[in-house]
Amino acid sequence: MSESSNVRLRRKPDARVVEHPSGVTAYPEPYAVPVLPPGWAPLDESDAEAVLHACDDLPAACRLRLGSLWDGSAEYRVYCLHGDTWGGVHAATQFRFGRNCRLLAIAHESRDVARIAIEFANWDLESAGATWRLRLDLE
Repeated sequence: MSESSNVRLRRKPDARVVEHPSGVTAYPEPYAVPVLPPGWAPLDESDAEAVLHACDDLPAACRLRLGSLWDGSAEYRVYCLHGDTWGGVHAATQFRFGRNCRLLAIAHESRDVARIAIEFANWDLESAGATWRLRLDLE
């Protein structure tokens, strides 16, 4: 491969594998993360870490918390980061052990990241064998 060659990376979602009496089932994550607004370039790891640290530093910016049925130590959270530094960025994260540890999505609107957080919570419900799901209705 020459130095001028381009490499396209395609992110794939992780999956959970659940063993049960009738066999094994794989439950793929709803999205390859982080989900970004259309037209955004992939985030550098340092950019994602900066968003996670901002969420940790601004607990009052948390607008939604959903506990995980799959992992009792985890929550899915939605943050609205206002101010000069963040300019109204909305983020969905996975929160574990007292800190935001995984960036799930960034969007311009809170409803967009809330939808992503709910879909991850529903992934937990499906993986755990629950028959009910959460839904977000916006009027």
